[in-house]
Amino acid sequence: MKKSIPFFKIFTISMLLFVVFLIVVLFAADIAYVDGASMMEVLTAESVRQAFFLSMYTSLTATLLSILIAVPAAYALSRYSFRGMIVLDTIIDLLIVIPVVVVGISILVFFRVGSDLVESSFLPVRWIGQMVQAGGEVFVYSKPGIIMAQFFCVVSYAIRTIKSTFDDIDPRTEQVAMTLGCTRAGAFGRITLPLAKHGIIAGAVLSWVRAFGIFGAIIIVGGSVRGRTEVLPTAIYLELSIGRLEHSLAISLLMVVTAVIVLVTLRLVSGKSLFGGSSSS
Repeated sequence: MKKSIPFFKIFTISMLLFVVFLIVVLFAADIAYVDGASMMEVLTAESVRQAFFLSMYTSLTATLLSILIAVPAAYALSRYSFRGMIVLDTIIDLLIVIPVVVVGISILVFFRVGSDLVESSFLPVRWIGQMVQAGGEVFVYSKPGIIMAQFFCVVSYAIRTIKSTFDDIDPRTEQVAMTLGCTRAGAFGRITLPLAKHGIIAGAVLSWVRAFGIFGAIIIVGGSVRGRTEVLPTAIYLELSIGRLEHSLAISLLMVVTAVIVLVTLRLVSGKSLFGGSSSS
């Protein structure tokens, strides 16, 4: 019997190779454009080193905060159902679909409106205004502000990634644990959390990658003061704004290499990709 040609298999693999080709060509063009002198100048520049370490510090801190909140929030979305849950679910998705620059503007407006409450004649409202005003002095155009902007830009991604992991875990395993004497919290800690380990790691890595590359919200809330609030994405913008395309591309490649190292390390350590697939067929 004559063997048929697997046209569908050829088509799907061709589409995969096409997308990979586009990505490789895109970054190959960057590598070809950047000369060695510009790359060395960027790698040895004190301002770039400061921006790199500040990017790592703020993005890792924002990721840690988002995971601490995302794990219980994702569990609640996955396991409980009550009136109004669809509203909460939609609001979580809101931070995913809106542009990050809107997040930055909204943070600034929050502190501005809160500061206006100081003028209120109603004492409790005036106290709230004073607290928000004090918060604005801490967060606006500062490192904590960068972390806040990154947190708001990544927390919904962490919740969605981790929720999908909780959804795949059979709730009956928790029910069995509770029949054996565990509380709901005990069943979560002993059964569900270990089973969700890879999903939580994936949520953390996805959150970090996004936080590491955020630009719009950061430059609005944190600004870009060299040596104080300049991170790698804003450093790229500053270099580009003064016509130093080679330097901005060199910083971009530094970010790409850092992200690749993290993703490859994740595969080597866990044997899985970012979203849990096996590293080999």
